Amino acid sequence: MSDPAAWIDEEPLQRFTHQCFLKAGVDADDARRATDVLLWATVRGVDTHGIRNLKSYYIDSVGGVGRRDGVIRHDAKLELEQDSDTTAALCAHGALGLAVATRAMELAMEKAEVHGVGMVTVRNSTHFGAAGYYAYQAVARDMIGFASTGYLFPNGQPKAVVPFGGLLPMLSTNPIAMAFPTLAEAPFVLDMSTSVVPVNRIEMLQERNQPMPLGWALDKLHHGTTDPEQVDKVVPLGGAVEHGGHKGYGLALASWIMTGLLSGAWREDPIPDRVLGATPETRNGFAQEGIGHVFAAVRLDRFGDPETFKRGIDSMIRTMNESPPAPGFERVEVPGQREQRTAELRRRDGIPLPASTLQMLESLSEEFQLPLEFRRPG
Repeated sequence: MSDPAAWIDEEPLQRFTHQCFLKAGVDADDARRATDVLLWATVRGVDTHGIRNLKSYYIDSVGGVGRRDGVIRHDAKLELEQDSDTTAALCAHGALGLAVATRAMELAMEKAEVHGVGMVTVRNSTHFGAAGYYAYQAVARDMIGFASTGYLFPNGQPKAVVPFGGLLPMLSTNPIAMAFPTLAEAPFVLDMSTSVVPVNRIEMLQERNQPMPLGWALDKLHHGTTDPEQVDKVVPLGGAVEHGGHKGYGLALASWIMTGLLSGAWREDPIPDRVLGATPETRNGFAQEGIGHVFAAVRLDRFGDPETFKRGIDSMIRTMNESPPAPGFERVEVPGQREQRTAELRRRDGIPLPASTLQMLESLSEEFQLPLEFRRPG
C-alpha cells in the first residue's frame, strides 16, 4: 500500500462497521457476525476481502441496489433442507453471506464435535468475504477447517475467470481455504483463489488507480492488460499450460462441484432473479441460483493425540522457516504467518486506510449519521 490517507484502530472500526449494518436493516446478531468476518480480514492485511467492501458489496446490496453477486435479502431465513448426523444442506434464500457462512461453519463444527466430522453446504447465498475466516473458526476447537465457495456463469460474466483454453469468462474465482491448529506457532491458514488473482484485488487496484502485473487478466479483445479498467476476463491459476493453468482450472471446477453443484445451487428450475451473469437462461437444462458454499470440520482427536499433531505442525513450520531463502526473500514462510504478523502490527499501530477506503467510510458516516474515529498522518 502507498502512504495511507488515514489510520484507524480496530475497536472503533469494528463499532462503526457494526452500526452501519444495523442502520442498513441487518439484525443485531447477523451484523455482529458480518462485522467479525470483515474485521478479521482487514486486521490480517487481507484488504481485498476486508472493510473496503463494506459499502459496495454489502450495504448497497442490502439496500436493494445490488451488485453482480446478487441483491442481499436481509430478511431472508436460513432453511435446513437436508440433515444427518454428519452433514447438512442449507438454503440461504439470498441472505447476507457473511452471516450465513458463519452459521453454516458453526453447524459443521457442532456435528464434528459429536461425530468427529461435519460437512455443510449452502445454496442461494451471497458473497461471503474471506474464505479463510470460516476455516480458521475450527482452529480454536482443535479441528481442521475447510471452506470453499463458487459460481458457474453458464452464459458468461464480465470479470469472471475463463476456463483453460477458452475465451468466455464462466467461473468465479472459486477460493479454497484450509486451516490447521498449532501449539506455539501461528495457525496454518491457506486461503487461495483458483485464478491467478481474485477479482477483488483487481478492483482494489482500480480504486487506487494502480496498474496490475501482466498475466493476471485479458481485455475484451483477449489481449493481456495491466489496466484494471480494461479487464474483461481473469486467467485461471497458472495461466498458460507450461505454468499449470490446466491445474488451476481443474481446481476451480472441483471447487464448484463441491459448492455450486453439491449444494443444489446448479438447478433445472432456478429463480431467474437469483441467476447471476449475462443472462438468466439455463444452459443444457441448468443454471446457478445464487452463490454456493461448502464448509467442513474434522476433530483431530479422532486420528490421534491433538497435542502431538500440533507439535508436529509447529516442527514443520520451523523447519520451513529455517530452510535457506531464495534471493529477494528474508525467510521461507508458510500460509498464515505473514497475516499473523500483520495482525500484530495493525493491532498495535492501527489499520492504514487508503484514500478510496477512507472516502467510502466517510460516505457511510454521512449517510447513516455515525461518528468515524480516524486519524490522519502527521
